[in-house]
Amino acid sequence: MSERATAERYAQAILEAIVEQWQTTLTEVADALAQDPKLGADVDSIEKAIPKNAGPELQNFVKMLVQEGDATLLPRVVAALGASLRGDSGPQAADITSAVELDDDAQEKIRQRLAQQYGEDLVISFDVDPSLMGGLRIRVGDQLIDNTVANRLMALREMVAASVR
Repeated sequence: MSERATAERYAQAILEAIVEQWQTTLTEVADALAQDPKLGADVDSIEKAIPKNAGPELQNFVKMLVQEGDATLLPRVVAALGASLRGDSGPQAADITSAVELDDDAQEKIRQRLAQQYGEDLVISFDVDPSLMGGLRIRVGDQLIDNTVANRLMALREMVAASVR
């Protein structure tokens, strides 16, 4: 392996360690705020939620969020840190295909669930494919969740065919 590649691996390891530390600490603070929203009222009260071993930069960042009134964004900041480290940039496409047209409530529930799992910056499109017979096929980036009747029937057919042989 070249020196450059080795140096890049070390640099990536350092970044991952730093981001993981920040994510862990920010998640602890976000959990504390979720349990007691009064902690985010001012800088003095937020200090109680910040772990004692947190570095001064991290402490200052959390205090700045409180001063700006953005403490509720902590979970999104944690998710964005992970996405940045993975190299995810910009909005992701999410394609949802169903056998029938989904009503507005169902679409909103799916949007909320995907936003929790993948972040808010999703561009979601809904399509209809009657050949699915029921269920949903969801594709986000390179991930596919195929929970359709057609897929289940195909899997059952393969299982029966394999047991007959």
